[in-house]
Amino acid sequence: MKTRNIAVTLLAFALTLGACKSDKQEDKTGAPATELLKAGKVLEPEELISKNDAAKLLGEEVQDGKKSETPIVGMKLCMYSAVNPSSRHYIQVSITQDSFMPRESVNSETIYRELKKMFGGSKREVKELGNDAFIATGGLYLFKDGYYIMISSGNTITNDQTIATLKEAGKTALDKLDKLEKVR
Repeated sequence: MKTRNIAVTLLAFALTLGACKSDKQEDKTGAPATELLKAGKVLEPEELISKNDAAKLLGEEVQDGKKSETPIVGMKLCMYSAVNPSSRHYIQVSITQDSFMPRESVNSETIYRELKKMFGGSKREVKELGNDAFIATGGLYLFKDGYYIMISSGNTITNDQTIATLKEAGKTALDKLDKLEKVR
């Protein structure tokens, strides 16, 4: 679960970005700004990588996804763990989207760009995925058309198979994102 700890650290950074905005501001309707979402359809992470997709990517059966969300930074997350208790395989997908953020918060592109800067020279650029993508500690980080997607599946530093799984998962997620965007 080291990857989850890293994700939490990165999320804390993202929350810090949003902390500059006052949650006491009110919209013309009188409702607090943190309760008002930006316009647009909110996507769920399992729309990008389903349970069946996760099982195919890992080559083994997975449990139902465990979901969580952090609206202040517009993030929804789904974790698929292997059914086999002795397996350490998993796929975790999160999507950060402006339409799930309070109106007064930073946007998904700002969060993605700041995280990318934080990794400095320790990241590997991935040219073939999305508008911008890289692999670093924690997994695959993608940005496409206003969506920041992060996919984790294990230690990316030393494991070529994990990197291949992440890239395939990224392609799956982006293909589904394109289809969802066409339906809008």
